[in-house]
Amino acid sequence: MPSAEKSSYNFDNLWMPFSYYRDTLENPPIVIEKGEGVWIIDNQGKRYLDAVGSWWVSILGHNHPYITNAVRRQLDKIEHVIMAGFISEPSLRLSEMIKNILPSELTRIFYSDDGSTAVEIALKIAMQYHALRSETRPVFVSFEGGYHGDTLGAMSVGMIPQYHALFHQQFKKQLFAHSPYCYRCPVNCTPENCHCECMDSLERILQEHNKNIAACIFEPMVQGAVGMRVYPSKVLKRIFSLCKQYNVLTIADEVAMGFGRTGKLFACEHAGEVPDIMCIAKGLTGGYLPLSATVVKEFIFDEFKGDYKSNRILNHGHTFTGNPLAASAACATIELITSMHIPQSIETKIHYFHEKLSVFKKFDIVGDIRALGMCAALELVADKASKRPLPVESRFSYILSNKAVARGLLLRPLGDTIYFMPPFIITEKDIDFMIDTTSEVLQETINECLTPL
Repeated sequence: MPSAEKSSYNFDNLWMPFSYYRDTLENPPIVIEKGEGVWIIDNQGKRYLDAVGSWWVSILGHNHPYITNAVRRQLDKIEHVIMAGFISEPSLRLSEMIKNILPSELTRIFYSDDGSTAVEIALKIAMQYHALRSETRPVFVSFEGGYHGDTLGAMSVGMIPQYHALFHQQFKKQLFAHSPYCYRCPVNCTPENCHCECMDSLERILQEHNKNIAACIFEPMVQGAVGMRVYPSKVLKRIFSLCKQYNVLTIADEVAMGFGRTGKLFACEHAGEVPDIMCIAKGLTGGYLPLSATVVKEFIFDEFKGDYKSNRILNHGHTFTGNPLAASAACATIELITSMHIPQSIETKIHYFHEKLSVFKKFDIVGDIRALGMCAALELVADKASKRPLPVESRFSYILSNKAVARGLLLRPLGDTIYFMPPFIITEKDIDFMIDTTSEVLQETINECLTPL
């Protein structure tokens, strides 16, 4: 895979995330110099279409002049200020802007740095909420295939074996219901006869453990890191319904799918429900700077209202909480989302995107095509009829992604799932390039690696 002037850079001191060391020796990181819209450009001038939004954060494209100028103006004022007894103007303004685009029931906003920290705070809030009501509820319920971040608390409510198994052995493991994995339904239903039976497992857990459960945490509508598993809104509705029935708090992890990705501003809207706690990040700043928020309903915040004698305080904070540079980027991003009428304004583009995906139906290796909003995925299999996975030793997706990069397309597969999460500003012409290039390298990789399957 070609990269920019490999020999002129020393990568010996880097530890790359989610990367095998030997792979980084064979294919050192490509050095990116700048970005323009949906494109990133290396220091030799080669352009790559960012089909994954640089880990799902770039919703409005790279180097958007409106966001860039907002951050630049803030740089001339102050870079950071402690958020205890003080607050920057952008951070204060952002709290109002977030409140205005969220469901009215979500009223209190706690800033942190990224999705993992937003989840950590949500877990702490849920546990302490019950403790302040003289209840001991030390357990959380989540879902197989769930991913909520890489810090220890967030990992405890995740269940992707290659990410979490080792740490579940050493640290507390929570309760897990079935994944709403429609392609490989855990209870052998089909879309035609589905009545959300996969959530019977959640009901059994709630029946047995509800008095000990602090909250149920879930990724609404799409389980992201496990392979963009899209599931029906009726399943999400049942999750909410069961939690209400058994008096269990709900935590919606909207980190990846919030801010329009699913075709709704927030994914929970597909179910017409509002969680007790919501975590937002990634697209919040348009991909400019790390910033997240944990947002709660007022009845939860009520339990934390007290003076110094009461111990009703959330003893949590981060050094860069409410950073004014990040907050400035977030304010500009929300202004653009609002003025551009996202997601309504991209409905035609979403329809075009989904139609283009039909080109992959001709491939026997593509077992499942799933899409929601500006998110789509292809699950690759060795055998379509049996859904048998590809042999690990084929390294099929890795080879495919290298071929795509060589042609100017940034793909980052999740196991044997190829996915697309481009910026919302992508044009139909660029969608054509993204889908057509993927189709071409898919065929090339089949010819090279899997003939015959």
